[in-house]
Amino acid sequence: MNFLLRFLFFFPFVFFLLFISSQEKNKYNFRSPIGIPILLSGNFGELRSNHFHTGLDIKTNGSINYRIYSIDSGFVSRINVSKWGYGKAIYVAHPNGYTSVYAHLDHFPEKIEKILRNRQYELKTETLTCYLDSLDIVVSKGEVIAYSGNTGGSSGPHLHFEIRETNSEHPVNPELFNFEIPDTKPPVINKLKLYSFSPSSSLENFSEKDYSTIKKNQQYHLKYDSIIYLTGLSGFGLKSSDYYNNTSNRCGVYSVNMYIDNDLKYQLKLDEIDFETNRQINIHKDYGAYQKSREKIHKMYIHPNNELQIYKRDIGNGLICFKDTLIHEIQIVVGDIKNNISKLKFYVQNKSLISCRNDLLVRKKHKTKVYSMDSSMLVVIDTNTLYDNSIIYPIKKQSIYTFNNTNIPLKRKFIMSIKLAKNEQVHSDKLFVGELTKKGNIVNKKADISKGWVSAELNKFGRYKIYIDTIPPKINHVGNNLQKTKNQELVFKIIELKSGIEKYNVFIDNKWVLSNFSYKTNRLEVNLDKYSNISSGNRTCRVEVSDERNNKSMLEFDFKVN
Repeated sequence: MNFLLRFLFFFPFVFFLLFISSQEKNKYNFRSPIGIPILLSGNFGELRSNHFHTGLDIKTNGSINYRIYSIDSGFVSRINVSKWGYGKAIYVAHPNGYTSVYAHLDHFPEKIEKILRNRQYELKTETLTCYLDSLDIVVSKGEVIAYSGNTGGSSGPHLHFEIRETNSEHPVNPELFNFEIPDTKPPVINKLKLYSFSPSSSLENFSEKDYSTIKKNQQYHLKYDSIIYLTGLSGFGLKSSDYYNNTSNRCGVYSVNMYIDNDLKYQLKLDEIDFETNRQINIHKDYGAYQKSREKIHKMYIHPNNELQIYKRDIGNGLICFKDTLIHEIQIVVGDIKNNISKLKFYVQNKSLISCRNDLLVRKKHKTKVYSMDSSMLVVIDTNTLYDNSIIYPIKKQSIYTFNNTNIPLKRKFIMSIKLAKNEQVHSDKLFVGELTKKGNIVNKKADISKGWVSAELNKFGRYKIYIDTIPPKINHVGNNLQKTKNQELVFKIIELKSGIEKYNVFIDNKWVLSNFSYKTNRLEVNLDKYSNISSGNRTCRVEVSDERNNKSMLEFDFKVN
């Protein structure tokens, strides 16, 4: 009876706190950043490769140039243009202490575009970060500040939208501000995972077992097991997804709560994220499962070296170790931000009485032993690079350098150095360390060449190889029409197969003009608009392109502007 009373009291209290938090954010009354219904392809806190997603990905019907509106009055504090990441992005600071961010944009309205172009021509570069004063570009609520696009690292046209605390720059969950995003669907619980830790080792050494789930009478249960038997210190992981109305995209969940015998022992809630610790997603999620099959599993326990502030830490770390052989009830409650919830209930029991090692739960720096195959390779890893004690074995096979365990997450980068053979030192400035992806692509990790060694900073234990790039990029002029009218484009195709494009510049009559390069299409475009200030008549164009290893190409031709 006491359990029941505590249960009935606790859940209304949790929803009351969520309601108060939501009401606090609702008072700002932000408008939608777009003029069409908000349909999401990604949400805040969703598990990504090396980070939690820090905003909402809003669909734009697979096309570009939708009007993007400032959600409130304020001023443009920053404009960023990059070939990667956010692409073209704009930041609007609001008087209430929040900054809204709009990314993957195509272009801006005149009053913003003019300032951006002037700065690009002043610095003679397409890519830049432009910081602005509070009186440079003032915007009102509902004013068009941009047009949607597909720039940077986006995989398709959409708007990436964020709200950040201005002072801390921490992204805050935009759904706390009551944007109209219909959602009546509870999360789906796909799978439970058990991690059983060795009593004589660290949290990095464990056995694991998957448990399928089934939904009956609006609640999830284990499909085949009525009781899970434990062998000592244990933790659970959960594969769960959320879906919104009117879209089939799989998104992330907002909260996860785990109760043991009706006592809350673990809570995850994705209200706010700190960029400084965002990479620690790799110790929060099941890193091995993600590396192997891109499975997104929340570990429902907190590693002692996990610094993320997304948990209710005062109730414990979620690790389980019973000192009896009784049957215990565990209930997991998964929620979205609209308070739609799903529950998974199951039972656990110790196979025998086992003592628990508390020293595994203490935060500490870890020594890392690195074993090299010979004197031709050196790996430098400091005590803060990894989360646990690990022994790293670098391995060389057919000129590919790899490691004994690619499923170990890294807290920060490490340095790998390889001694060059005499024949490799001839073109040492053209060498780089490339990562071989599962899809067979080469990702340039660059290189520092010094005293016969090539070194690179690496962010994971992957597969690496030394490449040589002595071939300059190839520049092809797209289209045979050398007669242009104003506002038409000069378009070039850049072919670069190894180290990647690093620099590109276009000159018309020896005057630098802005060009836009997309690594996704390998197209370099020059718009003959008013900002380029190209007058009518016969003109000479020169295109210069360099790759990351400083191999240079140039294309020169004459054309006419009517």
